[in-house]
Amino acid sequence: MERITGRVGRPGTKGTTMTVAVIGTGKIGSTLARAFAAADLETVLGSRDPSAVTGAPVKVVTVAEALAGADTVVFAQPGTAVDEFLAEHGPALDGRLFVDAANRLTEPVQHSAAQVAERAPGARYARAFSSQGVEVFAAPVIGGTVSDHLFSTAEQDRAAVEELISAVGLRPVYLGPDQYELVDRALWIWFRLAVAQGHGRHSGFRLLTDQD
Repeated sequence: MERITGRVGRPGTKGTTMTVAVIGTGKIGSTLARAFAAADLETVLGSRDPSAVTGAPVKVVTVAEALAGADTVVFAQPGTAVDEFLAEHGPALDGRLFVDAANRLTEPVQHSAAQVAERAPGARYARAFSSQGVEVFAAPVIGGTVSDHLFSTAEQDRAAVEELISAVGLRPVYLGPDQYELVDRALWIWFRLAVAQGHGRHSGFRLLTDQD
């Protein structure tokens, strides 16, 4: 098993040309933005009211400004906010990679792939940063081992999402395209172990193979 004692990133992330807009200035959005910026990804936070945000790890701009300057959008607001966001900003996602980190916990399907396809048909969709708690994003090394992070997207966007996950310090595990519901099931496994069984929210997963 690979043992790592510090934050890691995928080789080659330094000097990347990826520009990232993180939509949402709460714990998850701020934690991800801080990690992206630390990995030298050009990152801004998008907020409805930038003047009301204090202590942000990166520059905070309006949502429209954030989207205009980014090729990758990480949506880190509650799942209940997705529909309103798409109704207002769906056309602005045209040609961009939309990384869905929101969970619709009160609905049968947690991800928003169908909503994005309908309201932002020009966007490319990825499901990531949705199956573990923010505690793992903030400290991805658990007991001396880097936690894995499951994600799904089209093959063409795999490398970009892997770069984002690696920037946070997690080890990306690709489930293939259109496996969004499988990623969602991992969330409930994490909840069962971390919360219901009391292992704690700083709990992660690790895929072990003969290649490790």
